[in-house]
Amino acid sequence: MDNQPESYGPHSVAELMSGALSRQSARKALSELGVFERSFNGNSGFSSSLWRSWGYTDADHQAGLWLALVHPADVERVVHAYSQVLCGNQSQFRQEYRTRAPDGRWRWIISRGQVVERDQAGNPLRYLGSEMDISDRKQSEQELSHAKATAEQVAREAETLRRAGAIVASSLEIERTVKLVLEQLSEVVTYDTASVMLLHEESVEIIGGNGWANMGQVVGMRLPVPADNPHSEVLARRTPLRLDDVRSRYPDFRVISEESVRSWIGVPLITHNKVLGLLTLHKRQRGFFAEDHVRLTASFADHVAVALNNARLYAETRHLAMTDHLTGLATRRAFMVHANALTEQSVRYKHPLAVFMLDVDRFKQINDTHGHTAGDTVLVMLSAAARRALRRSDVLCRYGGEEFAALLPETEVDEALRIAERVRVAISRLRIPEVRLPVTVSIGISSVRLETEQTIDDALRRADTALYRSKDGGRNRCSVR
Repeated sequence: MDNQPESYGPHSVAELMSGALSRQSARKALSELGVFERSFNGNSGFSSSLWRSWGYTDADHQAGLWLALVHPADVERVVHAYSQVLCGNQSQFRQEYRTRAPDGRWRWIISRGQVVERDQAGNPLRYLGSEMDISDRKQSEQELSHAKATAEQVAREAETLRRAGAIVASSLEIERTVKLVLEQLSEVVTYDTASVMLLHEESVEIIGGNGWANMGQVVGMRLPVPADNPHSEVLARRTPLRLDDVRSRYPDFRVISEESVRSWIGVPLITHNKVLGLLTLHKRQRGFFAEDHVRLTASFADHVAVALNNARLYAETRHLAMTDHLTGLATRRAFMVHANALTEQSVRYKHPLAVFMLDVDRFKQINDTHGHTAGDTVLVMLSAAARRALRRSDVLCRYGGEEFAALLPETEVDEALRIAERVRVAISRLRIPEVRLPVTVSIGISSVRLETEQTIDDALRRADTALYRSKDGGRNRCSVR
């Protein structure tokens, strides 16, 4: 009887079938919820509806195909975590990773699971898990991360540009300003070397830069324009230029340093529609620069252009402040700068320094009789005659109105008197059509007392006293004090 096959009655068969149907329904319901089962003892497990929606089968799932589909960048991490759960070192598996769908696209999933049955030796028999497609969430996270990174980059760029603007606003020293602005630029655009070039009639002159090992030799160099080089192209087009390999476009291009340059950016420096020069960036690596680099460089180029324009305006203003607009001579302010420097030098090295003061005789009468235009002509012609009579080393200025002053370096009083006489005679020989009478001047001469004086002031006062002695003595003469 023990060897007889077990028999089932109608009710037993119905119960078994009912149980099987119940398990099948349960599996289907669990699968629809994203649950799957892997069996390690030969029994059939089941896959999740997500797995099947991609076109894979339960058999594919059980055969371990799922692991072969994990993204190469994720597979080591996933295998390690899964093996830790199977061997019992970890109770649960929880990983986010990419898996390849049949259409070749990578889908992000989150998978959780644990071993729910082991044999007496501790080997896993059944593993129950769940998986969910989180690709949309990952894309949103990536977009958010990108937006955050972009916002941080924009903020960093804005702050760097603000600092560059502050540098430009606070300094009129062009070389220092250019260097500081280029250092700020390097925080948002990586480059090996950079140059700022000022446009002249037939060349561009390097007036500043950053990154050059031989900066002292680079500054002051001139490159011809127009010529077969990228600088000429930027200046002609008046727009930025990016070259992935400058040598391929300009085979004869010669770098201004020993360092090899491949990637190249050039941006024109323009203010008030006038091209002042260009800013160039260089990188040894081919194809390094992108359009974003061009955009940022152009923003900084605007600051460099403003700095150049400010320096130009400052130089012009300084020139106007230091140059008399009527005669072209130095102003009193410029004269005093020279005078103080020469006095300090003369006192230190015990070299003689003479001065003279000159005043036009009866200048008010000239203005009253012939008009101010004639008076201006007298001052212009007188200044030119005096400059011709003086030496190249002498400094002549319009001290005020019809009064002039001269510095005579390396000159003793006796020699200064001879020079002053030469000036007086040259002026007296002028023939000015607007003025019928001869134009004469009175001159007072003195010198710095090297043993007791540190400034030019006392010498100028003595020269002024000597000048009035010449006036009192009948005008058109020179006196010494």
